[in-house]
Amino acid sequence: MTDPRRTLLKLLEHHPGAPFTLVDWTGKSTPIGEGPSRFQVVFKTRQAMSRSLAQSTLGFGEAYASGDVVIDGDLEEALISLSWIYVATDRVTLWDRAKLALQARSLGTQKAHIEHHYGRGNDFYRLFLDKRLQYSCGYFRTTDDTLDLAQEQKIAHTVAKLRLMPGQRLLDIGCGWGHLMFHAAETYGVECVGLTLCDNQATYIREEAQRRKLPVDVRVMNYLQVPSNESFDRVVSVGMMCHIGQQHIEQYFDKVQQLVAPGGVCLLHFISKMRESLSVDPFVATHIFPGYWFNSVEGVTERSVRRGFHVLDLENLRRHYAMTAHHWRTNFLRNYDMIKSAMKFDDVFMRAWEFYLASVVTGFTTGQMHLIQIVMSQGLCDDYPLTRHFLYQDSEDALRAPHWAPQAP
Repeated sequence: MTDPRRTLLKLLEHHPGAPFTLVDWTGKSTPIGEGPSRFQVVFKTRQAMSRSLAQSTLGFGEAYASGDVVIDGDLEEALISLSWIYVATDRVTLWDRAKLALQARSLGTQKAHIEHHYGRGNDFYRLFLDKRLQYSCGYFRTTDDTLDLAQEQKIAHTVAKLRLMPGQRLLDIGCGWGHLMFHAAETYGVECVGLTLCDNQATYIREEAQRRKLPVDVRVMNYLQVPSNESFDRVVSVGMMCHIGQQHIEQYFDKVQQLVAPGGVCLLHFISKMRESLSVDPFVATHIFPGYWFNSVEGVTERSVRRGFHVLDLENLRRHYAMTAHHWRTNFLRNYDMIKSAMKFDDVFMRAWEFYLASVVTGFTTGQMHLIQIVMSQGLCDDYPLTRHFLYQDSEDALRAPHWAPQAP
């Protein structure tokens, strides 16, 4: 039987990350890297080390969740240091192929996958997200910005890119808890329609829209179910494209093309890789986001241009997402006991989510993942400003203007 310790030490001979101490199941310690140790990785069982080597992040993450792997030190720093071992490649593993085969699924299965993650209830998310429950990348003007401020700035920054005018209709595909629509309706006087697959999000949006008397509607439906005779002046999608799946991505872009009126503007905000790849993180896909798949910058651009869209603006917010996820994990750990008791989650679930949040920080810190905002027009759009000065002025004005305060979900 192969000795996993010998195999791992061989792999770590030229470790490029922060130095650390490796402790095996017998208690034997080995320094890894040059310089003082920054953290310890303790494998309590031989099987935990074997699975971490053989099953990529699935084995390592599950061992961490079960308590068979212990990180003595900062988990984010440890995962960043070790990330080179698990860097995704363009090679599609057998695990990837099996999971991708399941992505040719019904709309009902897609809804179940969304509910698996987002349907855990507002009480869960409010304990680690910002006060508006924005579950996507924030926008930090400085590293000292709070999470609440960064998410408020993200909404203003994103909406400003759409160049909204009174009387226009805005469609938000994957609208979350609706705060982008609330901001757009209240600040720019547009009519908004949101799409979600989560009943708890739809209920919250309807109640808030009625309370604040805003022209905001929400539909619990898949984007493919929007009637073909409907079109919108503006279409936005923030953070939902990872749920589409590689086998449905062409359908998605066909539908977006259909939904954007001639001369209209579309903004897609999505987690991406730089190049197209079918590989996914097995731990995340198994335990956190079933059915997810990340688009690529090259893939989104090619699919958009092929359908007649003209790219107006593209921005990479990679570092912003690393900071956002760090805030989420900090809040999660601060409220750890409260989340566990209130939601009746066990220790395995809690450690799995801590590992997931730390892995998000790792992915964006190391450049394995990026956050892209791309703005496009359906045909030429000569009305779009010549410079980006308007973007910062408009978002600054929106933040200074009197605005609503959300009710606690």
